[in-house]
Amino acid sequence: MTRQGIMLLSIILVGSLIATASAAELKIGVVDLQKAMELSEAGQKAKTMFQKKVDRVQQDLKAKQDELALLKEELDRQSVLLSDEARMEKQSSYQLGLKDFKRLYEDAQEELRREDAKLSEKILKNLQAVIEDYGEKQNYDLIMEKTQSGLLHRNSSLDITSAIILLYDDSKKGQ
Repeated sequence: MTRQGIMLLSIILVGSLIATASAAELKIGVVDLQKAMELSEAGQKAKTMFQKKVDRVQQDLKAKQDELALLKEELDRQSVLLSDEARMEKQSSYQLGLKDFKRLYEDAQEELRREDAKLSEKILKNLQAVIEDYGEKQNYDLIMEKTQSGLLHRNSSLDITSAIILLYDDSKKGQ
C-alpha cells in the first residue's frame, strides 16, 4: 500500500473512532516498533546471534577470496614462463574460482537476508501480542506504529514504546 493510502486509511480510521467515541475520551498510543525490536532483550539477543553468523560468513568468504588472490598472483607471476596451453588452463581455473566466489557471496547475502527477516518476524509477532494485550488492559482505542502510520505529529506522552519493551522483556523471561 502506498504511503498516501496508509495515511488516508489512518485518517479515516481515526475519524471513525472519534465519531464513535462520542462522550468518551479517545485514548491513542504510539509505538516505535524498530526501537522496541532493537532495545528489547530478545532483539539484542537476536542481533548478537545474527552478528555471529555474519562474522562466520565473512570469515568463510575472506578465506575463499584469499585463495583466489593467491591463484591470481601465481598466474601473474608465472604467465611469462608458462606455455599458452598451461596459461589458458590456469586462467580458466582462476575464472571458475572467481565465478564460484561470486555465487557463494550472493548465496551468503541471500541467506543472511532470510535469516534477518525470520528473526525480525518472530520478534514482531511477539511484540504484536504484547501490544494487543497492553492496549486491552490499558483501554487504548488505537495504537499506531510511529514510523509507518503516516503520523506526522504526536504528543510525546502518547509514546508507549518503553512500556511495551518492558512488558515484552518480562513476557520472555520465563521462556
